[in-house]
Amino acid sequence: MADPDLGADSQTLKKGAKDIVEALRPTEGFNLEDSAGRSSSFGHSSAASSFVAFCATWQVGGQILSQSTAGKAAGLVSSSGTFTETDGQVRDAAHSVKTDQGK
Repeated sequence: MADPDLGADSQTLKKGAKDIVEALRPTEGFNLEDSAGRSSSFGHSSAASSFVAFCATWQVGGQILSQSTAGKAAGLVSSSGTFTETDGQVRDAAHSVKTDQGK
């Protein structure tokens, strides 16, 4: 059953999480530290130190982005489970209500 506010159902939330994880796949093993280690091959010390700083900044930035996005995917999976559980509880409660059809 789709939630009218979200316009999504449990399966849509799970698919969204899977799509996020797949989008992150290219960032696995993201490593600029090795490249920074070869910065001395530039021969110019200020260029080498600038490159090391660049690599360190983007290495950390990539890790933060990856972790944050993975957290969002985990949140969607959790929401999917909560949605399914709550939907079932509401359905059970609605079915358990007795009506007086004789009046």
